[in-house]
Amino acid sequence: MRRGRVAKLAAISLPAAALAALLFAAGVEVWTRRHWNPAKGTPGFFLSDAARGQRLAAGYADWFAGVPVKINSLGFRDDREYALAKGPRTFRAIVLGDSVTFGHGSVYEHTYPLLVEQRLRAWRPDVDWQVWNLAVPGYNTSQELAQLLEVGPVFQPDLVIVGFFENDVVDNHVVAPPSAAARARSGALSWLYRHVYSTSVYKRAYLELAWRLSASNSYRLRLEHVGAEAQLLEHVQNAQDLEDQRLTTFDRLDDRQLQASPCAGAAGVAPDVVDAMRREPGWEAWNDAVRRLQRLRRDGAYRLMFFVNMAPLGCPTDDVFYDGGSSRLHDFFVRTLGADGTPVATSYDAFRRVRPSQMPDAAGHSIGNANVVKADALFAFLRDVLLPQIADGRAGAILRGAASDSARRAPP
Repeated sequence: MRRGRVAKLAAISLPAAALAALLFAAGVEVWTRRHWNPAKGTPGFFLSDAARGQRLAAGYADWFAGVPVKINSLGFRDDREYALAKGPRTFRAIVLGDSVTFGHGSVYEHTYPLLVEQRLRAWRPDVDWQVWNLAVPGYNTSQELAQLLEVGPVFQPDLVIVGFFENDVVDNHVVAPPSAAARARSGALSWLYRHVYSTSVYKRAYLELAWRLSASNSYRLRLEHVGAEAQLLEHVQNAQDLEDQRLTTFDRLDDRQLQASPCAGAAGVAPDVVDAMRREPGWEAWNDAVRRLQRLRRDGAYRLMFFVNMAPLGCPTDDVFYDGGSSRLHDFFVRTLGADGTPVATSYDAFRRVRPSQMPDAAGHSIGNANVVKADALFAFLRDVLLPQIADGRAGAILRGAASDSARRAPP
């Protein structure tokens, strides 16, 4: 008798609960659509990916983070379309990364990979430089590794630049081929991402809850204002016309000016920040992803380097950047990423020689002049350090030919 009553109750309550959940979801969807901010763009910017968690939707053309965004047919941010086949003078560099490299909140024309391409074209006009910005907002290093394993054989890059930001250490996973169940789940989620506006509401709630429930330490506290994926889904305004988007002239400080503004007494980075970082979920998986990227370079699969997107602290009492212990974290990343001789470029020292007031959000989702500083630092490393070392293979022949042509055109 009792079992019969339980079964009868379940037969009534479970459908009622399912209907209530469906009505609630419908209500959330209606509310979300009515209050949707057009500057966030229409659904479908992200699609689910069984191996990488998420990817960008090829052909998307709308708004994201307050600026117009176009994802080309190859699946990365670029207003241009490309053939996969390379021309006889094509040198193709792909830049992996997260929202900082993607250009979250930045107009396309001022993203740092595009600015680097423009500098390369001006420096070696005889080379067909292609700098492809493959960054995906929210990615960490293990996702970038999974992306390279997927697209590398198809895109055939002459150089892989792995953009690194501080929060790339968080929540990594060991990269492995996805299961059939994961692929099926990914297909269903992609449909939701394309058609359901309120998906972003649930995703943000989940990310916010996961962030708050995670163990707080000095490293995670440092990241609260610059890296959580939940921040990518916050309310945004039209950012394309902000004054900070403009590229303007800015001050460059010499050694004397740097020494005259030490920002003494200002609070700095917590002394235990490196140890706290090692306690982050996914720390060992991050190390595994870094080692596998390094191994791809050593084994000759790809010519690969890292680019560390970091800026020092902004002084609260003077318009200068200062150390405050931030170099300890920066130097740790540089040593780790370059442990086996893998080339590492960085924007850190370049920011020391400019003023924070002229570098919008240099420590986070940089726009305007802050992207100029990054592009200058990366271009200088390519021009002066990495590219002169390329002497073999197709890429070496292209660069030698460009140098010979330049020499022939030079005045006596």
